[in-house]
Amino acid sequence: MEKPHNTPEAVQTYYDEWTPRYIDSFGDVFQALQTKNPRDFFRYVGEQINLSSGMNVLDAGAGIGGPAIHLASLYDVNIEALTISENQVALGYKKIAQASNLLGHINMRKGDFHKLTDYYDDNTFDAVVFFESLVHSHDPAIVIDEVRRVLKPHGTLYIKDLFKGPDNPNDPKFVTFAQDATNEQFCLHIRPMGEIIDTVTRAGFRVTHLRTPVVDQDFDKGNEFTARHLMKLRMDQSGPWRDEGFIFLHWMEILSTLHY
Repeated sequence: MEKPHNTPEAVQTYYDEWTPRYIDSFGDVFQALQTKNPRDFFRYVGEQINLSSGMNVLDAGAGIGGPAIHLASLYDVNIEALTISENQVALGYKKIAQASNLLGHINMRKGDFHKLTDYYDDNTFDAVVFFESLVHSHDPAIVIDEVRRVLKPHGTLYIKDLFKGPDNPNDPKFVTFAQDATNEQFCLHIRPMGEIIDTVTRAGFRVTHLRTPVVDQDFDKGNEFTARHLMKLRMDQSGPWRDEGFIFLHWMEILSTLHY
């Protein structure tokens, strides 16, 4: 069997090299679907998963800690921010130190989210969140099973990610090219949404909702990043990237609770 291109080792190498470039374009939140003010998005997420003071949250695939800082400051929660990149851990701690009121509320850790039980006890977290990070997994079923173990009974799983969109009936190669190029250039494995839903439900979760995030969506930072680094994502693309619609991708959120 061919080895997947997005192994944990490959993702680590990717982010060790590319994190400075992400910071230049995205700031401290490495997500394509954002809001103009990133804080608005994390306020929305906290409302969706009913965060309240003192809860323990795992941010799986935490980048340099930007989402953790927003959530901890908005909701007074304790966050484990897990990233595969040692460079991101170091940068995250620098950012946390600048927000002195959050010291003790956020812990950055280098680790692989396929091995959560190597780092955390069972029944540790009230919520686990994935912000466009599960798409880096070479085997989401392993990840979700690990999540099931570290979540408390009836805990919440929130996934916001990109999924395969509809085929173009006039030229299926158009969609295939775009998805393959996105996977290769961003070290991803974009999957059909149904595959992730099946994985979540088989692991014992009950899906509460599945939808496009109900926010004023903004893709400007992602478009700027793609254009700046001369990435070709469309078969018919000539010159730098311009946002002409990612018809081959859907950004969706999945909210679920641990049922059994």
